[in-house]
Amino acid sequence: MKLIIMLKKIVHKYKNSEFLVNVTKLGSATTIAQFISIGTAPILYRIYDKSDYGTLGLFIAITGVIGVFSTLQYLQTILLEKNDEEAINAMWLNRIINLGFTIVCSLVLFSFRGNIQDITENKVLEKWLWLIPFSIFFSGQGEIFKVWANRKKEYTIITINTILLSLVVPLVSITLGLIFKSEIGLFIGLFSGQFISAMFMVILMNLKYDIGYRKFNFEKIKILFAKHKAFPIFSLPSEFVNRFTNQLPVFMLNTYLGPSTVGVYNLATRMLGLPIQLIGGAISTVFQQKATNDYNTFGSCRPIFLKTLKTLSLIAVIPTLVILFFGPDLFSFVFGSKWSDAGHYARVLILLFSGKLIVSPLSYLFFIAGKQHEDFYWHIWMLISNVLVFKLTIYFQFSIINILLSYSVNYMIIYIIYVLRSFSLSQNESIDKA
Repeated sequence: MKLIIMLKKIVHKYKNSEFLVNVTKLGSATTIAQFISIGTAPILYRIYDKSDYGTLGLFIAITGVIGVFSTLQYLQTILLEKNDEEAINAMWLNRIINLGFTIVCSLVLFSFRGNIQDITENKVLEKWLWLIPFSIFFSGQGEIFKVWANRKKEYTIITINTILLSLVVPLVSITLGLIFKSEIGLFIGLFSGQFISAMFMVILMNLKYDIGYRKFNFEKIKILFAKHKAFPIFSLPSEFVNRFTNQLPVFMLNTYLGPSTVGVYNLATRMLGLPIQLIGGAISTVFQQKATNDYNTFGSCRPIFLKTLKTLSLIAVIPTLVILFFGPDLFSFVFGSKWSDAGHYARVLILLFSGKLIVSPLSYLFFIAGKQHEDFYWHIWMLISNVLVFKLTIYFQFSIINILLSYSVNYMIIYIIYVLRSFSLSQNESIDKA
C-alpha cells in the first residue's frame, strides 16, 4: 500500500514538473534516434573501410572548425532576448551572417583549393571539398531554427526532426554504399541529413510562427549586432578554440598515423558520445531554457544546476563501467574483429566523455552570467595543454593508447575546474555581495 502511494506521488510530481516532462520528450526522441544509429552502425562499419570513415572524420573536423564562424556565435541571442520581436530579428541576424559566411567560404575554397588539398594530406578528401560551404550553410540554418523552436518550447517538432535525421543519414549511406562501394555514400548521407533536417525546421517554424520578411527590421538587427558584440569578441574565439581542441586528435592522428587510425578513433568517440547525445543533449536543451529563465527571474539557478549535476553524474556511471570492463569485446562483437582496436581506445577515453556528459550542459552558466571572456581563457588553456600533450607524447614515442590516456586525463582535470566555476556562477554575483 505504501509502495502504491509512493508511486502515485512520484507520478504526480513528474506530471507537474515541466522540466522532467520536456527532458523525457526530447530524451525519448534521442533514444529512438540513437537506437536507429546503433542498429545501423554494424551494417555501415562492415560496408565501409577504416580509411573511408577516417576521411569522413577529417571532413567533419574541418567543417566543424570552420563552421564556428557561420553565425559569429550570435546564435544564443535568439534564446536570450526577452521578447519575441527582438528574438525574431536575432534570427534574421544569424541567417544573414550564415549566408554571408557561406559565400566567403565558397570564394576562399575556390581561390585556394590547391593549398587546402596540400594541407589535408588526403587524396580522397580532395573531391569532397566543394561540399564544405553547402554543409556549413544548411547545418547553420537548421541550428538557427532549432534554437527558435527551443525558445518556444516546441519540443515535439525538435523530437520529430531528431528522428528524421537519424533515419535519413544511415539509409542513404547504406544504399549508396552497397551500390558504389566507396566513401560516396558516407558523404552524400551526411549532406542529405543536414539538408532535409534544415528544410524541415525552416518550413514548420515559418508555418507556425510569423517569422518571415515582414518582421525583418534592419535597424533593430544593427542594434542587436552591437548589443551582443561580446559573442563575436569572446564567444567566437572561445568556440573556435574549443572546436579545434576537440578535433585536435583527428588532425594529429591523420598527420602522423593516417586516415585508418582516424577511422578507428572516430568509431570509439562516436560510441562514447552516445550518452551525451542520448541523454545529455536533451537535458542540455531544457537546462538552458530553465536556467536562463530562473537566472533572469530570480537571480539564481542553483536548484536546477544541482539537480542537473546529480542526474548527469548518476547517468555517467553505467557507460563508464561497461566500457572499462567490456570495451574491446563489445566493439569486436558489434562491429567486427577489424574494429576491436576501437574498444581499446574507448577504455582510455571514457573518463573524458563521462566528464563531457556532465560539463557540457552546466558550462552554459558562463553565457548566462555574461562571463564569455573567462570561458575564452579556459578554452585557450585547453588548446595549449592538449597540443603539449600530443606533441610530448608523440615526441617520446608513446603508444597510441598512452597518447589518448594522457589526453583524457588532461581533459578531466579541466572539467573538474569547469564544474566548480559553473556552480559559483549559478547565482548572480551581485546577490552574493548583497
